[in-house]
Amino acid sequence: MRSQNLFFILAAFGCLFTVVLSQSNCNRCMTNNVACVNQTHFKYCMDSTPVDNGILYCGAGNVCTDLAIICVDESVASPVCTDEDVDCRSCDGSSLFVCTSQTTFQMCNGTALTGDALTCPTDTYCSIDSGEFCVKECKLPNGKFECNQVAA
Repeated sequence: MRSQNLFFILAAFGCLFTVVLSQSNCNRCMTNNVACVNQTHFKYCMDSTPVDNGILYCGAGNVCTDLAIICVDESVASPVCTDEDVDCRSCDGSSLFVCTSQTTFQMCNGTALTGDALTCPTDTYCSIDSGEFCVKECKLPNGKFECNQVAA
């Protein structure tokens, strides 16, 4: 009985703070000092800037929120950054490579991906626009990922 009451309280709390997205909230530091990278992953923030200390996973069945409890059961709260917010370029015939996640890239043959995805070295991120394949996070053009999808 006690666990049912706790679940009800958490559910009510989650409903009160459900975020309605009018724009993407991915990779933005929030009042709880994290930046949701996607629906289930986040980074800690310091001075309103995501810290390059790795991306953390919320765990199965949990989503990243702007609540004090960063990761909450998906039945209780909505994620701040949804999979619909994921923005990755596709092969359009104008580039030889595209980023397929924050840390992977793949060769294009016209409008089709070819071969296997290649992984950037540790602590680097895909950045075709920089003129290199992989760069440190501080060297990302405009400080943004070309593809904000977390590698599987």
